[in-house]
Amino acid sequence: MKKFLVSAVTLIHILLINLSMIMIVAMLLLVFANVVLRYVFNSGIYWSEEVALVLEVWFIFLSLGLGVKHRLHISINILKRESVSAWLNKALDLLSDIIFLIVGFVMIVYGGKLVQFTMRSIMPATKWPAGILYLVLPIAGFVVVVEALFHILGYNMFDEKIDKYLSGKGGKIRDIFRSES
Repeated sequence: MKKFLVSAVTLIHILLINLSMIMIVAMLLLVFANVVLRYVFNSGIYWSEEVALVLEVWFIFLSLGLGVKHRLHISINILKRESVSAWLNKALDLLSDIIFLIVGFVMIVYGGKLVQFTMRSIMPATKWPAGILYLVLPIAGFVVVVEALFHILGYNMFDEKIDKYLSGKGGKIRDIFRSES
């Protein structure tokens, strides 16, 4: 069961990384095309700002969840980790993960409420429900909770193999899950 959970979360992690890359490239291309159209041809894509905003918000919140996995969020270090005892480092890491759990649960609960409330509103240019903009909150909250729990439980998440795969040096996706025996 543990191996299945770790494999499933790893696949979701890779999917979210690829989705984030697609969103940032799409946002960049959309904004670039709109700038070129506006300043060179005196016309623009009327819905581009809304779509770019949705892509940006989704990219940011999905990246927040992925940042928990790799402990990429801002932290303040009064002392070097090496100069503090190992048990204190573990305790502070646990405290950090507990805070991430709380933040993730808040994102799930209140993000869900925000989505329900804003689904009745319509964005003016695209005519999409405004809740689409906020739908990423509970999704990212779930990712934050899962990654924090996996940190607390000490699960090996194939981090080195994922980094190799994503950098193009690690073969195929199935190679991530092969055991090294």
